[in-house]
Amino acid sequence: MLERNTPIRSLLCLSLVLLVAGVFGCSRSSQGEAGQEGKPSAAQTPAAPGQAAATPGAAQPGSPTSTPPLSPADAKPVKPEELPAVVARINGQDIKKEQLLDQAQRLRSQFPGAAQTPPNTQFYRDVLNTLVAQTLLQQEAKKEGIAVSDAEVEQQITALRSRFPDAEKFKQALASQGLSEARLREEMHREGAVQKLVAAKVFSSVNITDAEAKAFYDKNQDKMKQPPQVHVRHILVKVDPSATDADKQKARAKAEDLLKRAQGGEDFAKLASENSDDPGSKTQGGDLSWMGPGRTVPPFDKAAFALTKPNEISPVVETDFGYHVIQLLERKEASAVPFEQAKARITEFLRQRQVQEKLQAHVEELKTKGKVETFI
Repeated sequence: MLERNTPIRSLLCLSLVLLVAGVFGCSRSSQGEAGQEGKPSAAQTPAAPGQAAATPGAAQPGSPTSTPPLSPADAKPVKPEELPAVVARINGQDIKKEQLLDQAQRLRSQFPGAAQTPPNTQFYRDVLNTLVAQTLLQQEAKKEGIAVSDAEVEQQITALRSRFPDAEKFKQALASQGLSEARLREEMHREGAVQKLVAAKVFSSVNITDAEAKAFYDKNQDKMKQPPQVHVRHILVKVDPSATDADKQKARAKAEDLLKRAQGGEDFAKLASENSDDPGSKTQGGDLSWMGPGRTVPPFDKAAFALTKPNEISPVVETDFGYHVIQLLERKEASAVPFEQAKARITEFLRQRQVQEKLQAHVEELKTKGKVETFI
């Protein structure tokens, strides 16, 4: 219950078109840094096991350290009614304003911070790039007879449903993203065909050797670090956010008493089992196992990592959950990650980067061969 909340990911796999259009990078320049927290970009350096990934928006190997400023016209907020009814025409196929707005809303919902900034001209152009790429790939898949069967879509729908406790929750999740189950099926057919096309034309040609992975490892030693980790246990005296001041004082007094008892030599695990209000850990004597930085809410995180010696106990810590007493069991300091331990993630990162480059090149080739008109 102490872990940070993470945003719900989109039910549809949009990663391919996002890679094609580079929206993660473009949106950073057009929408500012809003929405970047906790959102690894397609070009983000992979984290070594146990390590937090490189900071989104930070300079990466081979990438520019900054993006050029937008012109006043591109940075100007745009209202939906100011957009043309047809925003692009791809080999005679229209992309309508409604499609652009739907895609824009979906992307903004995945990056909550972005919703705080009004969309501007450059943002809509970036989103349109994803639709252009998507349409070109869909047209190519159709031309080559690549399709997804109803059985394949049903299998994916079943897998998605299994992530939710019941059918109603599944419908609510779809509705939150402006989808019905019928619409989801349609998009799965289209996206599935694109994925098959890309798998055949792009993924099959990608190969990362051990030598390439080792070269990346050697060049990025500063990123190949295992962050410190702590093994802690805690006692929680829960407080409802709407509790009165008197109730909060009573809870704090209880936590202070438990702290004194632990400091006085009473068994911490026994105290946690008998008194903690955290159902997830009290049966284990309050044990939260090993955790790295950022895994828990900030006040708890700060207090846990301030402990340096085994069996050291923190003062009472206040969080949104209530009052905690934390005991350190073990600590591992930051250390370099061996190549063999980091190799799999590095290889996957390099593979994804190469896929991105090849996919972008393939879309550019489709643009050259076809007729692409954009009207914003």
